[in-house]
Amino acid sequence: MQNTALHTPNSNLTFVITRLTYLRFAITTLLLILLIYLSLNHTQVDLIAWIAISCYAPLLAVGIYHSQRGIQPIHLVIHLLFECQILTLFLFFTGGASNPLISYFLILIVFAAYNLNRLWVWLIAITCILDYSILTQFYQPLQLSISSHHLASQTGQQSFLDWHLAGMWITFLVSAITLSLLIPALMQATTKKRQQLTELREKQLKNEQLIGIATLAAGTAHEMGTPLMTMEMILNDAIEHKLPLNENDTELLHQQVMICRQSLQRLALAGRNIHNEPENINANNWLASLLHRWRLSQPNALWLNAGLEHQAYLRKSPLLDQAILNLLDNATQAGNETIEISSEVIDELWTLTIHQPDTQASQHLQQHHLFSSNKKHGIGLGLYLSNASIEQFDGQVHLIANRDGSTSCIIQLPFASNG
Repeated sequence: MQNTALHTPNSNLTFVITRLTYLRFAITTLLLILLIYLSLNHTQVDLIAWIAISCYAPLLAVGIYHSQRGIQPIHLVIHLLFECQILTLFLFFTGGASNPLISYFLILIVFAAYNLNRLWVWLIAITCILDYSILTQFYQPLQLSISSHHLASQTGQQSFLDWHLAGMWITFLVSAITLSLLIPALMQATTKKRQQLTELREKQLKNEQLIGIATLAAGTAHEMGTPLMTMEMILNDAIEHKLPLNENDTELLHQQVMICRQSLQRLALAGRNIHNEPENINANNWLASLLHRWRLSQPNALWLNAGLEHQAYLRKSPLLDQAILNLLDNATQAGNETIEISSEVIDELWTLTIHQPDTQASQHLQQHHLFSSNKKHGIGLGLYLSNASIEQFDGQVHLIANRDGSTSCIIQLPFASNG
């Protein structure tokens, strides 16, 4: 299976080369401190070891350049291979495999395993293993200044040192192979999970789009219900009495047709703009415009404003418009009393309460089953779609049956920045 790490975006590799450059500053400083320490302790250090450290300067310069201009996978490969050889040259003149800094090879393998495909990872790993193996056999030992009484003990410890170096080499070999196998596999699994999450998000977005379209369609059906019933009554009356339509009836029919046409035009426009970046709007102004629009579709609708003085800004969306209109329709049809509308701010949430004071209204709550309705002209989708739409904007809808038989519908929406 092909490793998708080969197609790592440039921005990710740029981040990697930036961190690698920082690490190189640290390792260069550490190497310089080591050479200075050895020199101060009368240890002979070959000039080439100093030259090897100076080779980090162009590598750092190129790293800074790539961190600003971007980088491709092949550039990272060259970086790691070049640094591997610089480190090998330095270690050759500072004790070879006995130098504890030789473990830095593992760091280079880790960088490769996390950011390159398997071919490049194995190239880096094999290079590090070969360099390490060479340094176990060929190197220039450090000439440490030791007293004569330590020479005998040094000879006795040589055999133990050889076993120690062999163990270090075996440990490095196992670690390099393990990292080269394990990390790319983990990265591949992580990439696969990210792809699955992306697919799930896309499916969720499609489902939300379907809910949005259904909500707008259901709202349009609500708005067109009243004018259609009005036209039906006029036409039935004319047919029943076999009388021609008078001027008033004709004008009323024309008005009802215009209302239906405006609802359909509003549905088409909202459908095109439903997934645009939502604007912010003052909650009270938005609610006032919705109530005016609701009055056009429900001429007999009555309400009392129990308090709309709280200022808040919400995200504007046709889905929210239709959700509130549906809930207003449900509250009106749940009883015969004038509904009461109030808003307040609770825990940084704009809260709208639609109260139906009819003492028989609570009985209607038991009749709200999903996709069913006892209303003469209802299809039972309004409440469900309204709740789904409001939840898309991190809001909540609560239906409450009060002790006196009245009902309250509480809608909570989070603030949006005033922009």
